[in-house]
Order: sequence, then structure tokens, then C-alpha cells
Amino acid sequence: MCVVSESSKMYTQHLRSFGAIVKERQRQILNYGFRIHPFSKANLIWSLTQLVVIFIEVVTLALSYVFFSMNSSFVYLYIFSILRYAMNAFFGLVVILNFFTGYYDEPNQEVVLDSTKIASEYFKTFFILDLTVTIPLEASYYLFWFWDKKTVQLLNCVKFLVVIRFYKHFKFCAEVLSINYYKYMVALVVICALFYWHIVCCLLMLFRLHLSSGGRKELMFKYARTIMHSFWSDISKTHPEIRAIIGAYYRGSLIIYNSSYGTDLPSTEAEVLLIWFGWYASSLFFIYILALIMEIMKGKTSAAHKYVEMEKQLKDYMRHKQLPMIMRSRILTYYEFRFQKSYFRENEILDTISEQLRQEINMHACRKLVENVIFFRNLPLNLLVRIISCLRIEVYLVNDIIIKANTPGTSMYFISTGTVAIYTKSGKEICHLEDGSHFGEIALIIKDTLRTASVIAVEVSEIYRLDQKDFVKAINPYPDLLANIQHIAAERMEVASMLDEYNRKEQTTKR
Repeated sequence: MCVVSESSKMYTQHLRSFGAIVKERQRQILNYGFRIHPFSKANLIWSLTQLVVIFIEVVTLALSYVFFSMNSSFVYLYIFSILRYAMNAFFGLVVILNFFTGYYDEPNQEVVLDSTKIASEYFKTFFILDLTVTIPLEASYYLFWFWDKKTVQLLNCVKFLVVIRFYKHFKFCAEVLSINYYKYMVALVVICALFYWHIVCCLLMLFRLHLSSGGRKELMFKYARTIMHSFWSDISKTHPEIRAIIGAYYRGSLIIYNSSYGTDLPSTEAEVLLIWFGWYASSLFFIYILALIMEIMKGKTSAAHKYVEMEKQLKDYMRHKQLPMIMRSRILTYYEFRFQKSYFRENEILDTISEQLRQEINMHACRKLVENVIFFRNLPLNLLVRIISCLRIEVYLVNDIIIKANTPGTSMYFISTGTVAIYTKSGKEICHLEDGSHFGEIALIIKDTLRTASVIAVEVSEIYRLDQKDFVKAINPYPDLLANIQHIAAERMEVASMLDEYNRKEQTTKR
């Protein structure tokens, strides 16, 4: 549960094959046994759990502020206190486990599992925030004994910054669970709006109780005379908490949307400033919400939205052609793996930049290929650049035939990510090749030769193709390298012929 999950192939850039995942698991088990991988199932479950607990924390913390002056409310019950302490203990566990959970270093494009680096990164980011949430409200009264309870309670409002962590976990879970971008954005807007409305309404009522003149402890109930008087009087007698919370929502909404208290005017200048600040902050928040809505509506220019639109067109096309469901699934898998849910026109982008930048981009894109493929090691830099510029990327799905035996060969292939199976002419499986392997080099050496083996994709694989004509142009100035490649090709031809002959004799004997 704590090692990298196989599903990470669909939402990560550097773990896109089973071979890469196996190597990552081995690296973690051998060197970092007591760590939680950021792309593991355990981290996903833990993030989902934190989403639920943070939601409860935000709701209950705001309600405790509304009922601060009501000694008979449910926030002073023993069960509610146990719930609050349980959530504080949960966030304490979050702090501990964060020191054992790796993170993805995007600039270096690697997963960091070293404890020292994890602790350093955590201290620089969310440690103070997470530690603040773990302190119970009652403990704050003793910790800040030199202040009165009202001031300490206002100080604890910083705990609402935990919504930042909510957003982080929500985004991560949406990526892992492959939630549609539009659904994710709509859910984010709705949750942000509800969180803001609930927190601000509760805090505004708390601030007003602190800022208002004497004898205003019951001001949160006064508006009841203006709406649903007969019904409200019955509710307020049996459920004063409901009366208080709706009162907080009512007055808070008046400040947020109308910049006023309604018929009950503010009694101090501080309350007037509170109205102004609440309305101004709300206006800025609504501008942010409007920007998110515009991003959803006009997001067709972004890569993620273009992918969503392209996916819709693709589904309509497949439905129009009445393609079978298996074929539809394979096509969607291809597009998802190829574009990683971000559609872009690579050729148009590369045409707008200089040749030097194109070479640098190609070298960076193929850096892992260069590191893993033995064929590319110790090559002169000029030759390496020329060969990489000639590579053509191809994506093969499970059971796709990459090379078929006894067919003319004109290309060599390098496995960037994925796994392929090698079969003899008689259909006997020889071996599996994974990230960093290459095959088909015989076609580069001997012109018009027939393939000695078949190659079939075992999983979704990203493979680079090098055509013979491009290879000949690049390799001519380097005869020693050409001789080395010819030696490798001759050895593989000999092994393939021997295995094929052995399989034929074995089949003849069985007959």
C-alpha cells in the first residue's frame, strides 16, 4: 500500500511503465523502507481521509465561534469536546506522517524519499500551519494565559488556513482518480464558495459580539421578529442553536452581499469598519470566484480544456462510426497516454523557435533515454544530437505488433517507457525488454533484410523509432561505431537463429 501504485502511469510524467514502477519500488524498499510514496494507494486513502476531517474541522470550528456566548449550546457538551480532541489528535498524526511521506520534486522531476530532505521541505512549507491546527482551543487558553479568552479565540482563527491543505489534497485526489477537469473546477468553485460563506458568516457574528457595546449578547436573535415570526418563535424555544446559526447566516449574508446589518444599525465605529472590511473582502473573493467561472467557460484555449474538447469530439466520432467498445477503449487509452490529458500541437510549437532551442528540447525530452540506453553511451555529442533529432516517437498499446518476423526491416526502436516481448519466427517467446532497451538494429546494418523476430507490446509503451536512411547519414563519419553496431547485430542474429532452430527441432520431436 505504501509503495508506488501501478495507476501512477496515467498521471505522472516519469513513471509511465511497469519497468519504471518496479525500479521505483525496489529503490524505496531497499533504501527507504519506512516511507510512504507520494504516488501510492496509502497516500491516496490518507488524502481522502484528510479531506473529510478538514471539512468537519472547518464546519465545527466556525460553529464553536457562533455558540461561544451560549453556555447551554451543544459545543459545550462532552461528546462535542471528544470530537474536537479526536480531530486535534488526528492532525497531530498528520504532522508525524508528513515526515515519512515523500514528495515529488518537480524542478528535478524525481520523487524524494530521503528523510532529511522531506523534513527540510516540510519545515519550509506546511509545518507551522499543520502544527497550529493540532493545538486544542482549550489548551490555547492555558498557553496564552496572559490574554483573555476572547482574544485567544480570535487568535485561533488562523486555524481556518487549513483550507489551503484541503485544496492541495483535493487537487491531488482529482488527478489520481482521473476526475474530469470541468467537474473538478465546478466542485472547487462550489466548495470554495460554501467554505467562505460559512466561515465569514460565523466569524462576523463573533467579531460583532466582541466589538458591539454592552448589553448586546442577544443581538444575534433580534432579526427573528422580521421573518416567519410565528414559526420562528416555536423553533427558538426548543432549538436555540438553530436560531443562533441561522441568525449568524442571516446577518453575515447581509454584510457580505449588502454591506449592512439590515434594520439593526451598528452601535460603534468598530462595527462600521467591520461591515466595510467584510463587504470589501467578500467583493474580492467574488471576483476570484468569477475568474474561476470564466476560466471554466473560456478555458478552451488551455491545454487541459483542449484535451477535454478533443476527447468529446473523439467520442462523437467513434459513436458515429459505430466502433466496437473494445476499440473505443483502446483509442481513448492511446490518447490519454500520448497527451497526458493536455492537448498541444508540438510541430507548431517547435516551428516557432530556433534550431538551437529545438535541439535542447529534444535532448531534455530524451535525457532518460540517453541515460538508460547502452547504445547511446559514450557517443560523440554531435552524433548524439543528430541521432536524437531523427527519432520519431510512437505509442503502442497492449498486444500491438511493433515488428513482425519475416517482414522487411527499415527501422530501429528504443524503448523510452514500457515493456515488449520478443518472439522467434516459430512463435516461441524469447524474453521481455523494458525501459532503456533497443531492438531492430539489424535493419540499420543490412539493407532489405527480413526481421528475425516479432516484437509485441506487453503494456502501453512509448517507443522512439530511428529510420535507416537517417541513421546512415548520421553514422557515416564514425566507422568505429558502425563496426560496434554490426557486431551487436550479428550476435543477436546468431542467437535468434539458434533459438528458432532449437524450437523447430523441439516441435519436430514432439510430433
